[in-house]
Amino acid sequence: MHSKLSVRSIFIIFLLLSASIGVKAQQDPQFTHNMFNHAFVNPGSYGLYDGITVTGIFREQWLGFKDNEGNKVAPETVLLTADAPIKFLRGGIGVGIAQDKEAFTKNMLVKLGYAYHLNIGNAKLGIGVNANFNNKSIDTQKLNAVDESDPVLMGISASGVMISDMSLGVFLQKPRYYIAFASTQIFETKKSSGTAGSAPFYQNRRHYYLTGGHDIVLPAFQGYVFTPSVYLKSDGNILQADINIMAKYNNKIWGGLTYRINDAVALLVGVAYKDIEIGYSYDIPTSKVAATGSHEIMVRYRFKLEKEKTRTGYRNTRYL
Repeated sequence: MHSKLSVRSIFIIFLLLSASIGVKAQQDPQFTHNMFNHAFVNPGSYGLYDGITVTGIFREQWLGFKDNEGNKVAPETVLLTADAPIKFLRGGIGVGIAQDKEAFTKNMLVKLGYAYHLNIGNAKLGIGVNANFNNKSIDTQKLNAVDESDPVLMGISASGVMISDMSLGVFLQKPRYYIAFASTQIFETKKSSGTAGSAPFYQNRRHYYLTGGHDIVLPAFQGYVFTPSVYLKSDGNILQADINIMAKYNNKIWGGLTYRINDAVALLVGVAYKDIEIGYSYDIPTSKVAATGSHEIMVRYRFKLEKEKTRTGYRNTRYL
């Protein structure tokens, strides 16, 4: 009983700390389905589920957001991740591929990594690392620069620049809760456009992620699992917070609400059929962005590696 109270106390503190945090845009792609997307952010989560997990997310942000020429410049992101446990490596491996478009810039990001697993009582701890490869490019044919002689823009190759970096993460999973910390782009790599003497074309900023969630089963609501969670992201200067509450019925359908402080309120719905999960979210902006909301679709499929064993206790692995 004491351990349950401790976990709840920590989580309540987590929520209260989030309540005073401001929000601004950052380098890493933003997702509302962050509770389904640990594999892209935190390599410590690789292989914690007993099967191969493949997740795809498509996000179209700020629908109707255009520049003065009428060009669509709203952010658009496509993501695919896969991870699996590897017993002889005593851990798991993972891969992530994302394409992130913002106005006339495009990022192609690939992540490859490994997590080492430790059993701590009835908890499992993943300690992970991955290598990041990011190709950053600008469509100069569409870009209407204020100063075309800007040294940052001069000599930019159509193929862009390739930037390598690294991420680290730890992920602690217990039957009814998880807590995790990760840092991406830890080397803050700089790259120029390729022209001799040109100014740096792009510089990574180190990002920090802290997240946690707790499954609550209430006797008065048989078949329901309520999961509050918090997702914090910072680049060391600006901090963003998502506060979520999800309700899932019989592990088949779910609905939820997210408040992204000073930015948006999001509604989430989803359905699970056998090993497939499909989710949809719609963000309603609360900031002064001159655009309508944001759509996001999530699809996840899990390949079981072995027959499911008889369960002796409650377990909800939706969040890995």
